[in-house]
Amino acid sequence: MDGRGLVRSMKVFGSVQGLRTVRTAWRRRRTDAWGLPPRGAERARVPGPATDAEPAPGGGIVRFARSSLRISVSSGGTVFWGWDGAGPLPSYAVAGEAPEPDLRAVLEPDTDGGWRIVSERVTVAVSRHGAVEVRTPGGVMLRRDLPPRWWEPVAGSVGAGGGSAGDAPAGG
Repeated sequence: MDGRGLVRSMKVFGSVQGLRTVRTAWRRRRTDAWGLPPRGAERARVPGPATDAEPAPGGGIVRFARSSLRISVSSGGTVFWGWDGAGPLPSYAVAGEAPEPDLRAVLEPDTDGGWRIVSERVTVAVSRHGAVEVRTPGGVMLRRDLPPRWWEPVAGSVGAGGGSAGDAPAGG
């Protein structure tokens, strides 16, 4: 944010109309939450450390302590990864059927307890904690996704909590 953006933002909160807008939004938020049961203590959960991996055509499945990640690379270089059983279809990005997996793509151990899938067009690295990196064969990073995070109620907490132990991420 430069100086103009700072002045513009202060102008919004400094004006009477801006103050009304903020107050209305705050009240509306509280009104929506009024009928819900109080939330108890929650703990952020992540997949946990990688435990093992199972090769499959075009990639494989990397298992973590609380989750699993399925990765598939096609011969055209497209990469699919999905958490906890999510499949490549249905998809907004794929018209028709899913592309065939590249049978030459190999799942192999990576450094520091991670795994990687090496194909002719891309390399997909999965850290031992679940971060996914897609790189070109030359090593240029195309994309990096952090592991998913979901919330579980703490045992013995007061309130309904935001989810149950079965609320795990559905897609990647």
